[in-house]
Amino acid sequence: MTAVLEVRGLCRTYGEVSAVDGVSFTVPAGGALGIVGGSGSGKTTTARIVTGLERADAGEVLVRGRVREPAARGRAARLRRAREVQLDFQDPLLSLDPRITAGEVLRETLRLHFPGREPGPRVRELLDRVGLGEREAAARPRELSGGQRQRVAIARALAVEPAVLVLDEAVAALDVSVQAQILNLLAEIRAATPVAYLFITHDLGVVRAVTDELVVMRAGRVVETGPTASVLSAPDHEYTRLLLDSVPRRPQR
Repeated sequence: MTAVLEVRGLCRTYGEVSAVDGVSFTVPAGGALGIVGGSGSGKTTTARIVTGLERADAGEVLVRGRVREPAARGRAARLRRAREVQLDFQDPLLSLDPRITAGEVLRETLRLHFPGREPGPRVRELLDRVGLGEREAAARPRELSGGQRQRVAIARALAVEPAVLVLDEAVAALDVSVQAQILNLLAEIRAATPVAYLFITHDLGVVRAVTDELVVMRAGRVVETGPTASVLSAPDHEYTRLLLDSVPRRPQR
């Protein structure tokens, strides 16, 4: 399967601390790869390099076979680069404009990236895709629940038709029932579109539910990689086993 996202030998240091050290992986079109690890593992720094929020000291990121440059000059180039990779944050309230409604968030995004198109039909299509109606479309971010805000953020990311959607702890702040709803939504979107997912999380339950491949990171390095089911059922590395052992288990009755 052709890789839509290819990460080659990423390195990033901060002073004497090596946050990312030789990280490589690929994600095919329509695929879903999870990166897991504890605090300080380098998973979030890796995601920020992929999205362009940080520069790598070495290595490269390719999207659809083309090297993703650290910065783009000119408005058209910046917009094209933004359409390659979109980022969904843990708390959409920090990235959504609090002054405008959910519907207008989508209209502004479409006007910016696809000038000349009438945004109305696409806005309705996106809202329907993420399970929101007219009432939510007319509400401002603070008038929506956490799950509804996450749906708006996902719709905004999908509006630009990205090759890759990076989800950085995207369901971590939601309660369990809402988490399940958002994960089901993401599975439906993945089945209906060619978008590839890169999940950054500490939650092994999330990656078990929605990813095909798994990368385990520790202290900036990849310590294990493989099909998600295989890694979680029969891990090779002691650190992966430690992560699995740390997952709370329901008491036996």
